[in-house]
Amino acid sequence: MSDRLEEIRRQRALLREHLAWLDREIAAIEGNAPPAPFAGLPRPEPPPIPAATPAVETEAESILAEYRQPPVSIQKRAKLGCLIYFAAGMLIMVLSVAVLYVLVKRAHGH
Repeated sequence: MSDRLEEIRRQRALLREHLAWLDREIAAIEGNAPPAPFAGLPRPEPPPIPAATPAVETEAESILAEYRQPPVSIQKRAKLGCLIYFAAGMLIMVLSVAVLYVLVKRAHGH
């Protein structure tokens, strides 16, 4: 069987189980006797993951190595970014207070 057919059958079995659960819940809320549990297909095992060939693993690892960064570098960059944002925020606050001070002084004629 093809993988697609197996997946569709697995999904159908899951939907049947879900519908049976919904029927039991509705019956319990209505006060009826719950119907017998669904005795359909057994839950299929997930398909095995095919083992990657060594060439594919080597190629994947080389691609990942291009983008991999040491954790210390990421921590230092994050810390530097936080300090830059803090300094920019403080600068904006100081400039805002200075502009406000100048505007208030001009308004009072000094």
